[in-house]
Amino acid sequence: MSRQTPTIKDVALRAGVSVTTVTNVLHGRGGRFSEETRERVLQAVEELGYRPNQIARSLVRRRSNTLGVVVEHFRGALLGNPYYSTLLDGILAEAVQAGYQIKIIALERPDPQYVRLSTEDGSIDGAILAAPLHQSPLLQWMEHCNLPHVVAGSSPRDLRAACVDVDDEGSVYSAVKWLIELGHRRIAFIAGPVNYWSARQREQGYLRALAEAGITPTPHWIRRGNYSTLSGRQAMEMLLQVRPPFSAVVCCNDWMALGALEAMRREGVLVPEDISIVGFDNVEAASVASPPLTTIHQPVREIGMTSARLLIQQIESGKPSDEHVIFPGELIQRDSVIPYSPEPPDRAKHLQRVRPRRRRI
Repeated sequence: MSRQTPTIKDVALRAGVSVTTVTNVLHGRGGRFSEETRERVLQAVEELGYRPNQIARSLVRRRSNTLGVVVEHFRGALLGNPYYSTLLDGILAEAVQAGYQIKIIALERPDPQYVRLSTEDGSIDGAILAAPLHQSPLLQWMEHCNLPHVVAGSSPRDLRAACVDVDDEGSVYSAVKWLIELGHRRIAFIAGPVNYWSARQREQGYLRALAEAGITPTPHWIRRGNYSTLSGRQAMEMLLQVRPPFSAVVCCNDWMALGALEAMRREGVLVPEDISIVGFDNVEAASVASPPLTTIHQPVREIGMTSARLLIQQIESGKPSDEHVIFPGELIQRDSVIPYSPEPPDRAKHLQRVRPRRRRI
């Protein structure tokens, strides 16, 4: 005969307390029982092998204790992308700490009705929208849904909902301004895809810094990539043909910057002696590039953790939120940038470079 699964009533009977007391102990509601009572309950739980019935609890509380992470499936591999894998790591760390699971919802069709059917089926208590694209159906769905939600990364600044992101526009603005202070005037830009809010905002930061310095770029100063290494290499190949040459280039992410480094290496262009270069993201490969890449660090894991925290607060309080948490970017100065010099580089000896250091921008 199969052994009957122990219930919370069995635990109460074994410990000699009420069911309410067992519930309070298991939920950590201190002040409602003595330490001796707590130890008796936990001993009874251990002896009986009792495990709370999560399904029954969720039916009673009308919660699944699950956070949905909604991504647009047509972007390609999710976990192979360092940004999304790091974002998910942060979300999961905070969710587990608070007693929640996560469910990844990959959208296959870009329409608001499909989003609603995929998210409002009772399987999740709230949704984290992971870096939605420009004109994304996620943003359209969000305007009319009652499910708690937070936007994590790459979001419009006028969003009337809770969101967590890095200051894309301000970070690039400060980095370009720093290059100008180092004497650089001809600064090219490898932009990202226009369907990403982050790319749009970083480009605005670049243009604002040049405008404030009285520098007017021509269309040849900006080349657009798709955030891949190959697109960065191709964009840099075109920039190297512009005359007079540039003394610096800012890239919308590190992978394009690494591609740009490869293009310059193929053409015999010295970095930073001929051209200084700045990336964005501070991926692991940036620190071991040749030369190590100056870049802007964004705290992706912290963005994920904060997004999960804001969502759980909404779920447990029952109150919607439109709080915006915008992290500052942090300029990581490495060997790919030096002050501008009108003199041709001396290839026979190393020039003094900007020492690696970090500062918030």
